[in-house]
Formats: sequence, structure tokens, C-alpha cells
Amino acid sequence: MSSFLEQIEPFRSLGFSLDAADAEQVVMSVPLAGNLNDKGTMFGGSVYSAMVLAGWTLCIEQGRAAGATGDIVVKDSNIAYLLPVAGRLTVTATGKTPPARTRRGNLAFSIQAVANDEAGNRCAEFEGSYRLLGAQKAET
Repeated sequence: MSSFLEQIEPFRSLGFSLDAADAEQVVMSVPLAGNLNDKGTMFGGSVYSAMVLAGWTLCIEQGRAAGATGDIVVKDSNIAYLLPVAGRLTVTATGKTPPARTRRGNLAFSIQAVANDEAGNRCAEFEGSYRLLGAQKAET
């Protein structure tokens, strides 16, 4: 999975790392270096990007587990920034509900993610809706 993420420019350029990934949860880390804002804390766009990518990666894992292939896209999302981040950030994404087939035949995913700093403080919360477009059963 990490090699697939290496194709995503923000994953590479912002120094994100994939720590764990399966159909139950995805864990990513974000270094402070390279992601600083003008206040010396982590840039909100970097936090958001990591949370979107963790959710996207979870959808890929859940799609594979369901035997489905296709393109994953973000339909909509919300984020709440709770605390500034002054060090390494860990993002954990989990599914809110099991993937469901839409009337258009796509797979719909409802994902939640939390971002914690090195002390374990919750710094951000994220919810996103994703779609696996043209969901087809993978050939075995």
C-alpha cells in the first residue's frame, strides 16, 4: 500500500508515513518538519491532507476486503481543529459504518479519523464520505 501512496504528491512531499493499514483502520504519521505554519505549529492543510489520505487508504483496504475495485474519490468531508500541533502527528482512520452499495452501483464509505499529538492529545477530528466509483468485483 505504501508504494501506491508514494504516487500521491502530498504523501511524498509532506513526509507522511503509513504506519499500519488494514480494512479496520489506517494509521499515518506526519512530521512537524516540512509542515510548519507561520506560528511554528503544524499547518492545518497538512493535518487535513493526512486525514483525507488516511480515510482514502482505508477505503482502498475495505474495497479490497469486499473484493471490489475502482477509483476512490472524496465526496465530502468535515474537520474540526481542536489544538495546535507542535510535534509529530498520528492520524487514525476507521469506518463509521460498513461500506454500502449506492443506487448508482458505487460503494459508499463513511470514515472518521482522529489526529493525536505525541502526548496523545486529540488535535483534530475528521469525517468524510468517499465513493468507490464503478465498483466491480475483483477477478480472482
